[in-house]
This record gives sequence, C-alpha cells and structure tokens, in this order.
Amino acid sequence: MTVRAPTRQPNPRRTRLSVAHVPDSRLMRLLMPPALEAFHTLHSPIYLTYASAHLSTLAAQRAVQTAFGLIAMHWPFVVGCPRPAAVAWSQLVASTGSRGCPLPLTAGCPLQYDAAVLHTRGHDVTAIADATGHDASKIRYLLTRQPA
Repeated sequence: MTVRAPTRQPNPRRTRLSVAHVPDSRLMRLLMPPALEAFHTLHSPIYLTYASAHLSTLAAQRAVQTAFGLIAMHWPFVVGCPRPAAVAWSQLVASTGSRGCPLPLTAGCPLQYDAAVLHTRGHDVTAIADATGHDASKIRYLLTRQPA
C-alpha cells in the first residue's frame, strides 16, 4: 500500500500564484508535461512581445521565464480553471509589472490596455484572444471601442 502525503489545493480566488522558487528554464523544459510544453511553445513569443514593450530585453526574458515558471509550478490548477490562458496571462502581467508603469495608451480597462499593446506591435485579434484567454469578439470590441 502506498501512502501519499496530502496535497494542498491552490485557492481559486487568488489571481497571482505563489512564488516559492521559480525553476531554471532548462530544468523547466525537462519537467514540463506535453500540454504545458505546447502551451509554452504557442504563447511564449507573444508573451515576450508584451514583456518587451514594458521592459528591457533581458528583463523581458526574465519576466516571461518567471511567468512560465509560476504557470508550470501550478499547472494542474491553471488547466483546471475555465480559462487557463487568462490565468496564465495574469501571471505574465504580474511578472512584467505593467499595471504599475503602463505605456501611454488610452484604455478603459486592463484587458483593453493589453489588447492595445499587442495590437500596436502587430498581433491580430485571434492571437491576442488566444494569449489573453478571452473571446476574439471581446478583443475586437475592445480594440474598436473608445474609452469613456
């Protein structure tokens, strides 16, 4: 009989995942389940675009690495959420600190700001929707809507 230690479930009300220790990216690649590796492959370029808009090249790379480290550490929780990409996106935003020092863009809400940052850097509505975890129709609406 195998006895397993009880596992502590993450609190679903928290938007930021805890930072105990973010693994090195090389180690992370060795430990990634295939779904996380695919998620990383699909989203890391657009995450880097967003981070680079707010940070220097090296700091942007570190922010993306930190975000994916947190996502990897809490992968079962992330994929158990209704919108895993939205949870992952919130980690990137937190890792970049973009809410504290935004670019001079007019936006009525954080998602509209994020969509505008990515759109001005050449990403289309579908790519932005996939990365942020929201419907393309919502992103399209936010990009055409003038903030009040």
